[in-house]
Amino acid sequence: MLHNINFIVPIAAIVLITFLGTFCIWINKKGIQDIIGTWIMILSIIWMTAYILEQITSINYLKVLFDKIQYGSSILLPLGLFLLAARYVDFNKIFKLRYLIPISIIPAVTLFLALTNELHKLVWVDAKIVLFDSFSLIVKQYNILHFISIIYSGLLILTGIFVVLVNTIKLFSKPDGQNRWKKFFLIPYISIPWLITIIKFVGFNPFPYIDENPIIISICTISIIFFLNKTSIKEIMPAAFETIFENMDDGVILTDGKGSILKLNSASQKIFQTSINKVAGKPLDYLISDMNGNPDNLLENKDLKIGNSGSTCFFNTRQTDLKTNSGKSLGKVIVLRDITEIRKAEEDIKYLSFYDKLTGVYNRAFFDIELKRLNAQRQMPLSLVLGDLNGLKLINDTFGHIYGDKLIKKVANILKACFREEDIVARWGGDEFSILLPKTSYSTTVEIVNRVHKKCREHSTETMHISISTGIITTEKPYNNTDKLLIEAEDRMYGHKLIENQSVRNLIISSLSKALEERYYETEEHTKRIEKYSLLFGDILNLPGTKLDKLSLLSTLHDIGKIGIPDSIILKPGKLNKKEWKIMRKHSEIGYRIALSSPDLVYIAKSILHHHERWDGKGYPRGLAGEKIPLESRIISIVDAYDAMTSDRPYRKALTREMAIEELKRCRGSQFDPALVDTFMNQLLVKE
Repeated sequence: MLHNINFIVPIAAIVLITFLGTFCIWINKKGIQDIIGTWIMILSIIWMTAYILEQITSINYLKVLFDKIQYGSSILLPLGLFLLAARYVDFNKIFKLRYLIPISIIPAVTLFLALTNELHKLVWVDAKIVLFDSFSLIVKQYNILHFISIIYSGLLILTGIFVVLVNTIKLFSKPDGQNRWKKFFLIPYISIPWLITIIKFVGFNPFPYIDENPIIISICTISIIFFLNKTSIKEIMPAAFETIFENMDDGVILTDGKGSILKLNSASQKIFQTSINKVAGKPLDYLISDMNGNPDNLLENKDLKIGNSGSTCFFNTRQTDLKTNSGKSLGKVIVLRDITEIRKAEEDIKYLSFYDKLTGVYNRAFFDIELKRLNAQRQMPLSLVLGDLNGLKLINDTFGHIYGDKLIKKVANILKACFREEDIVARWGGDEFSILLPKTSYSTTVEIVNRVHKKCREHSTETMHISISTGIITTEKPYNNTDKLLIEAEDRMYGHKLIENQSVRNLIISSLSKALEERYYETEEHTKRIEKYSLLFGDILNLPGTKLDKLSLLSTLHDIGKIGIPDSIILKPGKLNKKEWKIMRKHSEIGYRIALSSPDLVYIAKSILHHHERWDGKGYPRGLAGEKIPLESRIISIVDAYDAMTSDRPYRKALTREMAIEELKRCRGSQFDPALVDTFMNQLLVKE
């Protein structure tokens, strides 16, 4: 009997079983990658090393230990070969613990029992050392468990061969099959144990007393793992290129040497609204057969327009030839980069370079270019019209710049409608327009300009008067200096403006008054009463005629700034909140700016600004007190307050005459000038 090693073997068994369990858990968490190949290589090296050590040692119990190590490696190696096969056919489901543990039970149990066989003799019944001339071997009499393990190991190897073979056949049926040669070489490798068994079975056994398995399998394992690792880049690269190809934002088209389509990535399929199954093998021009374009456009490094006018996209195409080392053409790679946004930005820049953004007519820069171009003999007679919109500043100050912009756009539309298609209509400045009329006489130009004035009158309303002053000049020969042409036309325009200025201002003031009447609850009767009381007040105070005229106009326009206040605040039936009241208080400043915009209203501007100041200095907007407040403003504040109290309002009924007088008395010396309140009550109201 062999030397008893009952103490060493259980410890070694526990260590190996622990290693196996830990490895299974680690492989499940870390992923399979090439861990299995490394494990197989280590097992093969251990097997071969233990075999060699067994032969060279003369100590019996070490021979037994090395023999058991070989036996353990031979049990675990078939499991490793099966897992390696599953690894390279991407059968990753098998590496989950719920599958991995049942597959590993028989090898693990057999290994444990083999290492502790002296305790139970379940794997082999007896083992003896047989001495030869130059070496010795351990010969065993195996039990049933050994044969169960051998059959199971054989089935694992056969299963591995089968799955690799099926997968390899599938790959060879595909022209782009990846790693097919690598997987093909796995078949003879994992078949080595079976091949050796079959060779010995048919009688070819030149070394009957030597086990060739550990040496041959170890050498083949090291070779195949080296081969797999060496060719791993070939496995990664196709997958990497496939991932990049499919996930590129640019469209990519692959063609063969004949110009037929091989492949489209996802982006190009979206661009052409098709799939690779529909176009594979078809000529490249098939992609744009329904488009207005030349198929060769795709093969040139240029921009390509795809789509209709409703959804046009632009793509920059770049093509690269694919050639062998000998220069033979394999095909082309065509890349389509979406430049739609870039083209739109370019169009916007181009548009802004020559067009006015607000009105859509040409701008000053384009007009200057066209003036130089048309200043040629073949374009004579050349007429030039300059137009200046009347009252725009007043309208901007009254209604705001948004309202003023609407007026500018309306005038631009009138000009585009009246002038001809070949005429150059441009916005010259803020409220000025310039028009070039090539090959147009002075009389024809006057007729067109008259149409413009007529259209302006037709589009005017009681609350918005549209008027434009124009200057016309026609030249029969080119100017050496076009600035002189512009200066002359500008002089004529300002001459026209001076002639009609007074009537235009009167119309604008009338429009403002009408607009205030339409937007505000104060009626024409209220305005007339204010004017009546103000003039009577002025007579009692012996004011001169100029002051009375000022009071008369102030009676009408003192609240003109309310045009600039939103309707939601002006027409609110209840009391205003703090935020609304803050906006309402701005109307006196708005009215002041409106009055400054017109020469006919400048002299009442300050009176409009201060008509809500209080005698005690607590008014707005400047907080003036006492006689620092203009006299006309103090008069209007009393008259306006009295009439407001004795008139119906949306949020209350009118007060009686006596109640209004009591309110004036209460506010005497705080809100109102006390002397003027006394005069108003004791002299004006008594005469009424």
